[in-house]
Amino acid sequence: MRNTIRRLAAATGALVVAGALPIVATTPAQATTKQCTSFIAEGGYKVGPKVRAACKMTGEGGFIERNNNLPFCEASLVALKVKPVIAERACQLGTEGPSTHL
Repeated sequence: MRNTIRRLAAATGALVVAGALPIVATTPAQATTKQCTSFIAEGGYKVGPKVRAACKMTGEGGFIERNNNLPFCEASLVALKVKPVIAERACQLGTEGPSTHL
């Protein structure tokens, strides 16, 4: 009887973890895009659709994709007249992975 209860508890725990995984996996990407746009706004710049699109380059996707998009994010923001130093830091914030947000 005890083994049955343990197995049931283990199976229930596995289902709960599996159900929560998509939520944990998607939240950091949204958070990093938000960090990028927030940093831009704190720098005194207007955050519109073009800034959001630039920040989204490093705020969404896997680790490699976000880091590969870093120069494109920076170039897009500089083209929108954001100071290079602010654009660089904002895009770096976008590349931060899940481990920095848990």
